Parts: sequence; C-alpha cells; structure tokens
Amino acid sequence: MKFSKIFLEKKVFSKYRIAALLSAIVLFLFVGFDFTGAANKNDNENTNANTNSNGNLNSNSNINTNINSNVNSAVPPADLAKKQAEIAKKKEQLNSVRNQINRFEQKSDLLDKKTETIEQIIQVLDSEISEMEASLQKTGAALAEITASVNQKQQEVSIKEFEIVERKKILKEYVRKLNLMDRKSFLEVLLEKPRLSEYFREMESIVAFESRIKEMLDGLNDKKTELVKERETLEEQQNEQTSLYAMQEDQRITLEQNRRDREELLAETQTEQYKLGNAIDKQQEIASRLSAELTSMQSLGEKIDFGQALSDAQDVANLTGVRTAFLLGVLRVESNMGNNVGGGRYKTDMNPAQWDRFKSICTSLGYDPDDKPVSRKPCYRDSSGNCGGWGGAMGPAQFMPSTWMGYKDQIAQINGHNPPDPWNLRDALTAMGLKLAKVPGVTDHNRTAEHKAASIYLAGGNWERFGWYGDRVLKYADQFDAKIKRE
Repeated sequence: MKFSKIFLEKKVFSKYRIAALLSAIVLFLFVGFDFTGAANKNDNENTNANTNSNGNLNSNSNINTNINSNVNSAVPPADLAKKQAEIAKKKEQLNSVRNQINRFEQKSDLLDKKTETIEQIIQVLDSEISEMEASLQKTGAALAEITASVNQKQQEVSIKEFEIVERKKILKEYVRKLNLMDRKSFLEVLLEKPRLSEYFREMESIVAFESRIKEMLDGLNDKKTELVKERETLEEQQNEQTSLYAMQEDQRITLEQNRRDREELLAETQTEQYKLGNAIDKQQEIASRLSAELTSMQSLGEKIDFGQALSDAQDVANLTGVRTAFLLGVLRVESNMGNNVGGGRYKTDMNPAQWDRFKSICTSLGYDPDDKPVSRKPCYRDSSGNCGGWGGAMGPAQFMPSTWMGYKDQIAQINGHNPPDPWNLRDALTAMGLKLAKVPGVTDHNRTAEHKAASIYLAGGNWERFGWYGDRVLKYADQFDAKIKRE
C-alpha cells in the first residue's frame, strides 16, 4: 500500500495510527518518496539563494544542518538521545575537518606569500642579470677595441724594429768602408786617387752619410720607444678591461646561479602548493559529505499532520482567496511540508542587517534566538562562512525577518495570534497566502498568475528567470488538488 494512501486515509488518527504514521514518515524521509509514491529527489534543491523584492530569501532548504528545537515530541526519548549523540559526533567530525581546512588554507596563504616573494626576487635577479650582460657587452667591446689598438701598436713597433735593423746594416757598411779607408797608406791613396781632393771628398761623403744614418737610427729608436710606451699603456688598459670583464662574468654566473636556486625553490613551493591544494580539495569533499550527512540528520522541522496542514491551508484559502492546493504546493517546495525549516543559525547564516529584526521576533515569542533554526547560506565553506549570499529564512514559509515584519500585523489581525509566529504553520501559511495574493489573478485561481506568483515568491523582480520554480510548485499543487478531490 502506498504511503500517500495511508497518509490521507483520515484526518484524525488514533494513538496506534499516529505511531504507524510516524514510522511511515521516517521511511518517507530516508527512502525519499513523495505523497504520490514517486521518488523524491531533493525537492528543495536548486532553489538558489535569491532575495526577492520583498526580502524573502528562498534558499535551498535541503542544505540546512543545525537541529531544529521543535523536535517531534512523539519521537521516543531513547531514539532522540541516540540521534542527538550521532549529530554531536558528526558535528565534531565536521568541525575537525573544517579546522584542518583552515590550517591548510593558512599554510596555503603563507605559501602564496612565499611564492610572491620568490617571484619578486627572480624578477630582481633577471633585471640584475640583464644589466650585467649589458655591462659585459660594453666591457667586451672596450676590450676588443683596446686589444685592436695594442695589436696596431705592436705592428708599428715591429716595423720600427725592422727599419732600425736595416738602418744598422747600412750604418755598419759605411763604418766598414771608413775603417778600410783609414787603414790605407798614403801611397795607396795616391795610387787609387791621383788627386788627393777626390779622396777627401769621398771620405767626407761617407762621414756625412754615416751621420745621417745615425740620426735616422736615433729617430727610429725614439719612435720605437714611444710606440713601446703606448703599447704598454694600452696593454695595461687591456689588462684592466680583461679583469673587469672576468669580474663581471663571475657576477653574472653568480646571479644566474642564484636565479636557478630561486627557480628550484619556486618549483618546490609550487609543488607544495599543488599538494596542499589537493589536500584542501579532499578535506572540502569530506566536509561536504559530512555536511550532507548532517543535513539528513538535522534539518527536520516539526512533523506536520497532513490533515492539520490541509485544514489550515483551507482556512487561509478562505481568508486570502489563494487556492488551497496552491498554498500546499508552495509549502511542499519551500520546506517539504514543514519538515525542513532550516539548519542554520542567525549568527553564521543570516545577513547581520537582519539580526535585530530576528532577535526582536524571537524575543516577542519567548524564543532564544541562538536556538531557532533558519535557512543556511546557499554556500557554506567553513565555520566563518566565507561564501557569497545569505540564508536566514524562517519557518515553513521561509520568510526573511524583514519580510515577516511587513506582514505580522495583518497575520495577527487575521489569526488573532499577536505576535504571530513564523515557525507556526497557521501563521506561516497566512503570511504565504497574503504574499501570493498580491499578484493579480492569483485569487481568481488563474494558473498563469499562480505560476508568476510562485516564481516571484522565490526570486522577486527576477522571477522570469525562475520559471522552473513555478513549474515545480504547480506540479505539487496539481497532486494535492487531486488528493483533496478524492477525500
């Protein structure tokens, strides 16, 4: 027999039937069947975290994880204690994983800074290496120029040395001739030179030429000496440039070695970052799994008797003009008929701008704000809530505190509950009806208007992008309508 048939047989149950019903509800929650027996696959998934124009945040109701204080009193104390112990253990595991993620992320931040520092050092080294290479090119060019000058001077010295050698040969020949003439006797001179004047003219000519050769030789020696000095000066400059080049080359090699060392350190750091990133991903996967497990254990609100829900919805329909099945369809999608009213807490999941209103609502109803469940953030990365968007919707109708404050006087006037309670089904359905009735055509039971109203309920002014939400609401509304007609 289908659970839906058992569930809808009567509006009032005996104690035994209540026990049977509770068992069936537990089976429903864990096996995942809706009221028609069809598989329920996260009916509250993908409702996003869009704050509509009225401030009503319809966040994903399935991802709430803190326990609702309104636990069904019919649950046996022993089972409740066991469940709470399991929840406490799961929370401890989740906190441990999140703490590990925090430690990993702190270490990752340090590695990021280390990487940034190393990269900056490498940039500085690259700049210094470029400057050193430019200096080496400049020094090398100067050294090449000086070396060419030294070679030029060496060639000039060699030429002068050759000329000196040649002049010395000529001088030596003239000296030999003079020596020969000096050794001749007067008789030999007269026999060779009939005229004595010719002998003396020849001798004077040889002496004069010898003198000129000596002068030329002295000039060549002076020029050689000058060239040698210039060459030595250039060689000194060459040695200086060579030493400078060698020193700059050593500095370049040292800089390049430092750069290689930094690159190796950077590679090691990046490898460590990669491993740490994988570790963080794995821990986050574990955290997500634990959070999901905790969700299935914690996110239950107060069990709602369908007969009572139907009765309240019919009363609200009469008061607001909104179709009964349509109200139940919205209730089904928003909080799984009140079974999933949120697992978050206002300090971690609600926008701080809503805190004062939330605490005011709780105080007026005698509730401890720290204990009342609200919808969790649409994304919950760690205990600090480092994620965009906010949760904080209250009760079966998932109203934000600011939105609730706008309806509370009307609710009080209609229901006589002053102050009204967002966690009370009758008050929640009344607020829902008042909100849905604002869309023209809803009170005429126009299906197109209902589709628009449901989408607005989720996304406010952006409702046209969220037609899928209206589709889901109307799907459940049709199912409820069929059940109501069969009753």
